[in-house]
Amino acid sequence: MIILNRVGVEKMSTTHQIKRGISLFSFQEKFYRGELSLEQCIAQAAAFGIDGIEMLPDQMLPGYPSITYNLTDQFVGQWNEWMLKYKVSPISFDIYGETKLYKHRPLTEQEILDQLIALMKTGKALGFKIIRLTIHLSYSIIEKCIPYAEEMGLLLAVECHAPHFMNGEWVSKNIEIIQRTGTKSLGIMPDLGTFSHRIPTVVIQDALRHGAQGHIIDYLIEVYNSRKTPKDLMDKIARMNGNAADMWLAQRVLIGVWVYHDPKHLLDIMPYIVHVHGKFYEMGEQGEELNINYQEIIPLLIKRGYKGYIMSEYEGQRLTQGMDVGYDEIEQVRRHQDMLKQLLGEKA
Repeated sequence: MIILNRVGVEKMSTTHQIKRGISLFSFQEKFYRGELSLEQCIAQAAAFGIDGIEMLPDQMLPGYPSITYNLTDQFVGQWNEWMLKYKVSPISFDIYGETKLYKHRPLTEQEILDQLIALMKTGKALGFKIIRLTIHLSYSIIEKCIPYAEEMGLLLAVECHAPHFMNGEWVSKNIEIIQRTGTKSLGIMPDLGTFSHRIPTVVIQDALRHGAQGHIIDYLIEVYNSRKTPKDLMDKIARMNGNAADMWLAQRVLIGVWVYHDPKHLLDIMPYIVHVHGKFYEMGEQGEELNINYQEIIPLLIKRGYKGYIMSEYEGQRLTQGMDVGYDEIEQVRRHQDMLKQLLGEKA
């Protein structure tokens, strides 16, 4: 059933099966600074009333990367105690495949696959159900992971992250793998940062703090909003006497650190969506994401029957390190969770 909230935004009744979760990645700055331990990150996530968490092993597991090959019974026991204590479930394990461990040669496909298998075993041992795979992996490696995921009862979620689009080659080729193999252990995981309707405000503010020039920022905003980035963008910025900060911002626009396309493209791949990263850069004081139109995205997921988690994934703290901006990452996650509650039709 479709209803309207008090500001006229379409949302659904609570008959949907979408669940809210939090990626511990959102608390990375406080964890890095020692202000939150791993247990405290879990406790903080649970305090927001969610029942599912996500984490990056290379960021928060003690002893990484050796832990991927030597996971201790002591840590597994402690982890399981935390899950029971805070009444949360481990949902998604965000793994990578290191490709540049040696100066003299790239890793072989088998070496990367061996890493991924070890990490899948780690995630399985800690009770995670979904294994996130990233956009730098080859299609061949992804396909080779499938039998191991099937054997371990895991679901591989291939992330669709900028600069890729939901209707682009990255997604279509992974869907082709799913269709050709007939596997139930591989799906697509949209990152909602791919719907950034503008260069995030925190990015612009950071560039200005580092000396970016107003007229060049205005030009880069115009380029981004046109959705047509010229291939010679860096040359254009150089001819405009761009400095290091200008070049930093231009390079990121050029390579597609942020992208935008119509959220309706989610509908085309809905049968394959198994998990969602609720990326956000900055939640405003009125409870809205300033750069990504969640008010358009969430109703689409509900209307087409998405069943799974939307994980709050805060990334703005990378651009406000050491600054007092009037909020911290805990407050940002609180605002994001409150927004999701409203859009999902949950009681406050």
